Amino acid sequence: MQTRYDVIVVGAGHAGCEAAHAAARLGCRTLLLTIDLDKLAHMSCNPSIGGPAKGHLVREIDAMGGLMGRITDRSAIQIRLLNESKGPAVQSLRAQCDKRLYARLMKETLERVPNLDLRQAMVERIAPPNADTQCFTVTTHTGWRYLAPAVILTTGTFLRGRAITGEAVWGAGRAGEAPAMALSEDLAALGFPLVRLKTGTPPRLAAATIDFSLTELQPGSDKPLAFGHYYAELGETIPPPEYHGPPAPVYPHPQLNGWRPQLPCYQVHTTPEFHAIIRQNLHRAPLFSGIIEGVGPRYCPSIEDKIVRFADKERHSLFLEPEGWTTAEVYVQGCNTSLPEDVQWAMLRSIPALRNVELMRIGYAIEYDAVATGEITADMQTRRLRGLFFAGQINGTTGYEEAAAQGLMAGINAAHYVQGKPPVILGRAEAYIGVLIDDLTTKEIREPYRMFTSRAEYRLLLRGDNADLRLTPLAYRLGLVDGDRAAVVEQRRRQAEQALQQMHERCIFPSAAINNALEAQGVKPLNQPATVAEVLARPDVSYRQLRTAIPDLPDLSPSVAEQVEIGCKYRGYIARQEREVARMQKMEHRRIPPDFDYTTLPGLRNEARQVLMRFRPATLGQAGRLAGINPADVAIILFALERRQVHTDTEATYNQ
Repeated sequence: MQTRYDVIVVGAGHAGCEAAHAAARLGCRTLLLTIDLDKLAHMSCNPSIGGPAKGHLVREIDAMGGLMGRITDRSAIQIRLLNESKGPAVQSLRAQCDKRLYARLMKETLERVPNLDLRQAMVERIAPPNADTQCFTVTTHTGWRYLAPAVILTTGTFLRGRAITGEAVWGAGRAGEAPAMALSEDLAALGFPLVRLKTGTPPRLAAATIDFSLTELQPGSDKPLAFGHYYAELGETIPPPEYHGPPAPVYPHPQLNGWRPQLPCYQVHTTPEFHAIIRQNLHRAPLFSGIIEGVGPRYCPSIEDKIVRFADKERHSLFLEPEGWTTAEVYVQGCNTSLPEDVQWAMLRSIPALRNVELMRIGYAIEYDAVATGEITADMQTRRLRGLFFAGQINGTTGYEEAAAQGLMAGINAAHYVQGKPPVILGRAEAYIGVLIDDLTTKEIREPYRMFTSRAEYRLLLRGDNADLRLTPLAYRLGLVDGDRAAVVEQRRRQAEQALQQMHERCIFPSAAINNALEAQGVKPLNQPATVAEVLARPDVSYRQLRTAIPDLPDLSPSVAEQVEIGCKYRGYIARQEREVARMQKMEHRRIPPDFDYTTLPGLRNEARQVLMRFRPATLGQAGRLAGINPADVAIILFALERRQVHTDTEATYNQ
C-alpha cells in the first residue's frame, strides 16, 4: 500500500516539527513521520530553550511564524535575560521548560494544523525518484510506502546511533529508543559521505535527596519576558504556564506570586574530591579509552574533558535544573558524562549538597552519523539529490534552537520546491538563521556546530529585540503570518523611525526647572543645549526617565521606546555596520552559475579550485567566505564572471 504527499518529514524533533509546520502552512499536503509520537519535540538533553545567540534564533523563528518561541512561553518554568548588563547585541533570553509539557503542547498544536498528518512509524528505506512517479519512496518498518516529490530528513542522533556509559555500549538514538540503521546505509549508498559525531547528557537526580540549603539560588526574572512576539494591538499578552496543580513541594523558594509562577534553579560547584575521582578513573572513561570514536562539541565538553583540559581550574559550576513543574527529576547542567555508573555516583556525592543524592538516570554519550560538510546548498537541499532536504543534527549541528531554525527554512524551501517557486535564503546581514545556514554551507564542520553571537559579524543589527522588524514582513509575503500581525509590526517600525527623527530634532535648553526635573529622575543636568537623542545616548539614561522629566515628549510603547533608545545610544556603530553590509551586498548579489567551470580558470590555485568545486558557492560573497579562498582567488572568479557576462551580452546582440 502507498500514500502520496507533497512533502514528507522524517523525524519529529525540533527540526522536524518546524519543517512540517512551515510546509503545511504554505499549502503543501505534509506528512510527519516519527518513531514515537509521545516523544515528539522531546527534550532529550537539557530542558531549556535559548541562551547566547540561541535565544536570537528562537526570536527569529517566532518572527517567521514558527512554533518554538510560543510553545516555550507556555511551558516555561523559569525565564531569564542573560548578559543584561551588556549591550543589546549580546543580550539573550533563556528559559527552563517543563519537558513533558513542551512536548505535549507541540503535539497538540501540530495536530490542529491543516494539511498536516502525523504518523508513528520507523522509516527503514528512502528510495530516490524514478521516471514513473517522480517521487521519493519512503518505506516504513511495516512495509507501508509513502510517496512525495520532496523529503526532509531530520534524523537527530538516530543515524547508526549508539549510547555509551563506561564499557557498556548499546544501539540507541537516545536512551530507550532504537537507532535508524538502514537509513544510514541508504544515505551512504546514495553517495553521501558520513562522519561520526558525539554528544552527551548528564545524570538526573532525585530532588528529594538534594540538600538545597547548600545550593545558591538562581531565580527567574521578576519582570515579564517572552520569546514570542505578543502585540497588545491584537489583544495578545504573554501566556501563563499551562500546568495543573501546585509545583512539586521538593523545590524550595518557588516564585508563585510574581508576574507568572516560576521555579528557581540551584547552583553548586565541583570539589577537589570530585576532580580526584574523575582523574583516578580516566582509564575507564570511554572518551579517553578509545570506545568513543565520534567528535564532540568543543564548547560543551563532558565533565571529564573539562577536568583534563582545564587542569588548573579548582572548581566548575554545575546547575541543578528541575525538569518540570510536578516531577522530582533534576537535570545537572554542566555535568555531561559517559563515565561508568559507579564513578558518576561517587563524583556527585562528593559535592556537599549532593552527599546523599540518588541518581534517577545515568549520564551517557551518544555517537551518531552526520552528513559531511558541503552536501547541502543554502536552501537546505542536497546537492546530490534534488528534492531531498536535510535539517538539524544530520548537518553537523548541536542544539534544539539550531535544529528548529534549519527545520523552518527546510520546510519553507521544500514547499517552494514542490510549488515551483524560488528558494528563500536569508543573508548573514538579515538573521542569525542566515549566519547559521551560511556557515553550514561554506565552512568545514569538524565538530558539532553551535551558534554564538561572535559568529555574526553584523550582530548589532541582528538583535533579539528587532527580530520581528527584520523578518515578519518576509514571513507575511510568504504566507506564514497573517496580515494583522504584519500590519502591527509595520506600524511599530514607522513609529520608531518617526520618534527617532523627533529625538534628533527636538532640542532641550538647560534651565533650573529642566535640570531639577532631570536630576529627580537620576539624569545628570545639562550644561548646554542638547537634542533629546544626545541625552538618550548617555549609557545610564532611559526614555522613561526623560519623558517623566519632560512630559511633552511622545508617549511611546515599551517596544518602540526600546528601539528609539538603541537607535540613539548605538547610532554610530549601527551606521558603520550598515555601511559594511552595503559593501558586502555587492558581492552577495554577484551570482555564480551552478555549472561554473573552475577547472579552466587561469591563475586559480589548485587548493582554491578544489574547495570551490566541492562547495559550489552560489555568490561571490559566499566564495570569499570559504576556508582556503583568498582575495586573489575572488578577483580571478570576478574577472571570469565579467568576461562570461560580456560574451553572453555579445552573443545576445549578435542573435538579434
